Amino acid sequence: MCKRIVTLIVASVFLLPVYTQEMRPLQDIFLEAEYFFVTGEYQDALPYYLQLYEKLPENANIAYRIGVCYLNIKGKKNLSVEYLEAAVRNMSAKHKEGTITQTSAPYDALYDLALAYRINYQFDRAKETFMRFSGTLLPDDRKNIDFINHQIKTCDTAKELIAMPVSYTEENMGGVINDEKSNFNPVISADGKTLAYMVSMKFYDAIMLTKLINGTWSTPVNITPELESDGDMYISCLSSDGKMLYLSKDDNFNSDLYTCFFDGVRWGASEPLNKNINTKYWESHGFVSEQGDILIFASDRPGGFGGLDLYISKKTGGDWGIPSNIGPEINTPFNEDRPFLINNGKTLFFSSQGHKNIGGYDLFRSDLQSNNLWSTPENLGYPVNTTDDDIFFMPEGKGESGYYSRFRESEGYGKEDIYRVTLK
Repeated sequence: MCKRIVTLIVASVFLLPVYTQEMRPLQDIFLEAEYFFVTGEYQDALPYYLQLYEKLPENANIAYRIGVCYLNIKGKKNLSVEYLEAAVRNMSAKHKEGTITQTSAPYDALYDLALAYRINYQFDRAKETFMRFSGTLLPDDRKNIDFINHQIKTCDTAKELIAMPVSYTEENMGGVINDEKSNFNPVISADGKTLAYMVSMKFYDAIMLTKLINGTWSTPVNITPELESDGDMYISCLSSDGKMLYLSKDDNFNSDLYTCFFDGVRWGASEPLNKNINTKYWESHGFVSEQGDILIFASDRPGGFGGLDLYISKKTGGDWGIPSNIGPEINTPFNEDRPFLINNGKTLFFSSQGHKNIGGYDLFRSDLQSNNLWSTPENLGYPVNTTDDDIFFMPEGKGESGYYSRFRESEGYGKEDIYRVTLK
């Protein structure tokens, strides 16, 4: 359950059911919706499913898909509950993908309903529904059973941490940086003079860069074309002087780490890191220390503790050496991701589905102790962490402040804005 993989099967004509004259156009609409659904374009899939649901209000499979769409659209997640509740009233273990004639929902609807309850602060209902979903798993499916048991614990942890909110302040970065689109994944150079971040354009995600000049951020520049990126590259970090950019390239089948350089005039094309770092497995994010000699990154290569683990590589002979797993103090049986190593390599910020978690991914901090072991990761607390996924926090200084993106329905400039956060 750590990663959702939905497979769309568009069968050959002779394998498709024989549709009535009325159902054939509905099947066409359904397949259009399915294309966007499986590619994660939930905002685009939703209108098609809603159109179908008006005509087929008893179809639990369509209700399920509407619920999942809402669950993945910021500002609309509260709307998912109604449809997922309708979906779980009619589920089948013999669920078939790709056809409008499938009227029952898959048992995954229970899992998504539990997520929807938790995200919407209905913790007791979430626990009950996670338990129901656990009952659908095979007894020897220990990986998923352990994951669901952890989800059940997050509901109790959420109640505990919400009752003790942390004190912090956040400042919107303003209209020079934020606009009506989604602005996310902010990273800043150690000298504080260069800020890079992502913006969701109509057909791709762009990499933007701005400079601090006389105390004011310059008009951001879209450097995506200079990197020769097809819009499938995402920011990981900037070097201390802002002249080197590290990125991850995600093609939905694999993710590798890349780097590119600024020559004083323009950015060069991105190039992959060496084979010690990039493998046939998933390398999702990397961060280079202020001194430039340590790379910490996330990978699901074999030999870890489970899911994505954090690894550290040191420069040897001018290139990255064989990495080592950061260890069980940080890595759990679940996913750890988006690491940031600051304060001369002594302070680590990262996101995790494990540890003392209130839902989805939470943001954590750990400090390197005198025995060279990492301290027990500390949850940054509510409401810095929410009951939804909180994945990306770029710290600055010694970790007393940093940057993240948030959707604020009643404020801000657009779908998702970038904020500077001061932790207290």
